[in-house]
Amino acid sequence: MLTAGGASFAVLVLLVWWATRTEFGVLYAGMEPADAGVVIEQLKEENIPYKLENGGTTILVPRDKVYDLRLRLASQGLPQSGLVGYEIFDRNNIGTTDFIQKINYRRALEGELARTISTMKEIKAARVHLVIPEPRLFEEQQKEATASVTVKLGTGHTLSRKQTLAIANLVAASVEGLRPENVTIVDTDGNILNQPRESETFLSMTADQIELKRKVEEYYNQKLTRLLENVVGKGKVAVQVTADLNFDRVERTIEKYDPDNLVVISQERSVEEGTGESGGTSQKVEHTITNYEVNKTIERIVQDVGNIKRITVAVMVDGKYQLPPNAGKDATPTYVPRSEEELQNLREAVKTAIGYDEKRGDQIQVVNMPFDRTHLIAEEKAMRRMERQMFWQQMLKRFFLLLLVLGIGYGLWKIIGSFKTYFVPHTAPVLALETGEEGPMNLELPPEIKNNVRLQQTIATLTREKPDDAAKLLKAWLIEDEHERV
Repeated sequence: MLTAGGASFAVLVLLVWWATRTEFGVLYAGMEPADAGVVIEQLKEENIPYKLENGGTTILVPRDKVYDLRLRLASQGLPQSGLVGYEIFDRNNIGTTDFIQKINYRRALEGELARTISTMKEIKAARVHLVIPEPRLFEEQQKEATASVTVKLGTGHTLSRKQTLAIANLVAASVEGLRPENVTIVDTDGNILNQPRESETFLSMTADQIELKRKVEEYYNQKLTRLLENVVGKGKVAVQVTADLNFDRVERTIEKYDPDNLVVISQERSVEEGTGESGGTSQKVEHTITNYEVNKTIERIVQDVGNIKRITVAVMVDGKYQLPPNAGKDATPTYVPRSEEELQNLREAVKTAIGYDEKRGDQIQVVNMPFDRTHLIAEEKAMRRMERQMFWQQMLKRFFLLLLVLGIGYGLWKIIGSFKTYFVPHTAPVLALETGEEGPMNLELPPEIKNNVRLQQTIATLTREKPDDAAKLLKAWLIEDEHERV
């Protein structure tokens, strides 16, 4: 009873605590210390409870107030993230010089660009620095605008070449006279993330070519592996593809002339008057000049970069393994090589899969050799050992669970028995002794108790069998008792 009462009280306390506790949600995460301090001061002024985590960079507030606080703090320009945008011009300062106005404009432009760049999911924070030279009278003296961008990347994130190019173009399009090649992007570890277009070296171009070559080879490797594993089995084939790509950009212009098909482009006719040899008679002579142009066809052919020049494929295929007749469980399978017909079928399948072209110089080699299965056997034994361990662990868990259920059942049975002992009345000895003369009467009881029990049994028997005699006996006892009292 005490255990049940204590458990009920503990459950009640937990329910009350759970119902009345305050759930906290993230208001801001990854904040700078300066911004976090300003936000906390604002929360203290409004008497709003808060918690700090991750070294003070994450602020937690009651969950039901998260969105309301974000809106209110945003209306006050918090958090500022240490950056000043175009809101710097919201305050009108009388007497500001032209130099200060230029500085403020550049600060606002840098802050707005940094905020825009920080919206990328891979970037946690960004800073932008602009160098905008003063205009010069002569063009040869005019210097170009430059910019540098520093980004703080999130854990496990990197920027691709496409993203760095996008950042450079974003900054260049936002600043007058700034070209993308004059934008330098670095991370907080000091790595240059972009290379200006004009300074691209042969090494950077080769890196792109190697990446394209790797992707082509990986594509064919996966394609052939999936194809062959469906035939020979998983883990019984090894494929290596080498692709030679053509990175030469070729442009050809072809002009074809057809002299048999002449085209008239113009005709000129002229009439001349003259006298004949006999004299006196004038004659008109008509001259026609026809200009022809030969039929010409011009073809301009541009060959794409990265097309396949040649493919070389090497395929290693494992053989078959068969158990000897009447072999036991621990017998080692015997290696059986594949037939030449099977290897030839595999070669034809590989040729079809890669688009084999003999003119291109493609080569395919399919070799049947036994694979080293030592590590596979060791892994298989380890898996079996692990399965046995997991089986016995499950059995032990079930055994202890059964013991727990039996223990709880036994405890409940004892509790119910104790309730019967305290609250169920005891059965009269008469009823217990009526079951037979050889039973409870054999117990060692005092003589007076035995006599009373026998008397009770006699009266019960007499009442059941001879009720009239029992009534006479009861009347006689009453009269005798009344005389004794008198």
